[in-house]
Amino acid sequence: MRDLLNLLDNVLVEAALAAAEIPAKKMSAVKNPTTGQLMTRQELFLWKVINSSPFTALEKAGGGEVTINPAEAPNVRSWLSQGMTKPIVLTTTDGDTIKNNELLKTVEFGSKEAEGIKIKGSDVFGSEDTDVKDMGNSIESIMAAGGFPAMDMYDAIAKSPQIKTLGKVGQAVVAMAKQITQGVVPTIPAGLSAQEIKAIELYASEYLGVLGLVAGIVPFKQGNRQDFDNFIGTDLGSMIIYFPKNVSNPLADSFSVTNDQTGHSIKISSKAAGKGAPPSLTSLKLPNDLRDKYPEAAEFLDTAQDTGISTFAQPFKMLNAMYEINPNNVPVQYSPLLPFSDELIAQLETTVKSNKPVPKNIMSVFNKRLTDKVEKSDNSDGGKAWYAVTTDIINAVNKGSAVPNLREALIESLGYNFVQLYTNVKGGKLVTEAFWPAKLKGEVKLKTKGSASDPKKGKLSVEISPGKEKANIEVGSSKKASVGKNNFDSDKETADLDAVTQTPRLKGPGARTAKSGAQPNMSPEVLGRRAKI
Repeated sequence: MRDLLNLLDNVLVEAALAAAEIPAKKMSAVKNPTTGQLMTRQELFLWKVINSSPFTALEKAGGGEVTINPAEAPNVRSWLSQGMTKPIVLTTTDGDTIKNNELLKTVEFGSKEAEGIKIKGSDVFGSEDTDVKDMGNSIESIMAAGGFPAMDMYDAIAKSPQIKTLGKVGQAVVAMAKQITQGVVPTIPAGLSAQEIKAIELYASEYLGVLGLVAGIVPFKQGNRQDFDNFIGTDLGSMIIYFPKNVSNPLADSFSVTNDQTGHSIKISSKAAGKGAPPSLTSLKLPNDLRDKYPEAAEFLDTAQDTGISTFAQPFKMLNAMYEINPNNVPVQYSPLLPFSDELIAQLETTVKSNKPVPKNIMSVFNKRLTDKVEKSDNSDGGKAWYAVTTDIINAVNKGSAVPNLREALIESLGYNFVQLYTNVKGGKLVTEAFWPAKLKGEVKLKTKGSASDPKKGKLSVEISPGKEKANIEVGSSKKASVGKNNFDSDKETADLDAVTQTPRLKGPGARTAKSGAQPNMSPEVLGRRAKI
């Protein structure tokens, strides 16, 4: 029994005992004291509850040992048999409560020694727990969160306080980093266990591979280094590199900004994942060959990426561009106001702070694109107008009806903005190979962190998602932000949108003549032009 409890001393801090970590047929590392046979993870979970064997809590749940009240055994047995579709709340012997996903996955539940060695980039470089999406691709904000010039990576490794606590594993990593800076494929030092080598291969490769890319020792198995350098447009050593700690960035193990003025960023991945952290639309660089291949998509993206456009104005300008390029797919309700003038957008934006009402003949246009919940909320008229336009832009892009070939342009552009590094131990050496442009698959989705109550929270971002889930935009409240979410209603889906006109698609200034329907009598001061009657 003591041996069983001692296993708790070696824990895996990366995984919780969520349902996915307690599969019915997956074996644990613990034998049943009665039968002498290894228990499944589910059997072990129930056994520990019945026998008052302590679990270990995640740090966010207070850490330390917790013992589940054995009286919870029937509830646990029922939860396991019903498929664990939701987390279970359990009472502890000291009268508190804890959920299963607030418990650490420990060695006894099948974790490996390598997983407990704190050698990831976010461990070694002391990154702040900041979401990349909140940084706005700004060099200043990335530096503040723990970023540094790529040319300084060796010093950052060698001087890392965390590396110094890792003994021979840390010394091995420093020695290998030194070899890389000397232009040599690093050799794994002698004297390391198989699990220590595995930790270096799995986790230290996040930054040793990047260091190799900067040092020029990583071969390109897809694409070539010269084209990559031309696309980057700067010396790799001058990149500002950041290793995200936040787990919402699963595709990119490291993140770099190469140009502080344009915000052009490169994501560097050490693994092939399905869903990546959403980069801002303004951070993507569309190569010239894609511009030639998808000219209409390039024109639309140029509007989205215009650094002179405010966060609030971005969706309005994008709808203007969509109207110019593909007017047939613009919701007919907007026709009296299109194209949105700078004066109108500015007026709407000022109301977000002032909360002054927008003239009814203008708001009536946006209200036709809102659900009752959003229209009746206490948010500003400007916030509601932003919500309507942003909802329709996101739906149009996600449905593939915004402009021709936009999704193809986005996914291929994302591939150029990702470098995939694959690292393996071969013949006693840590060998890294690069693949660029990255081959990415999945559904292209636009998302926003803004809401009707806070439309200036961030510009639209793009991600690749394996599924076809609906996007959500926070409605929020001017009194209390983020009070709930509002799914796009069916009448907001772009497949069901009414067309502005049935005439052939026009492009350029001629598209503006495609408007139809009656228009409110609005002043030139509001519209920025004389209204057509």
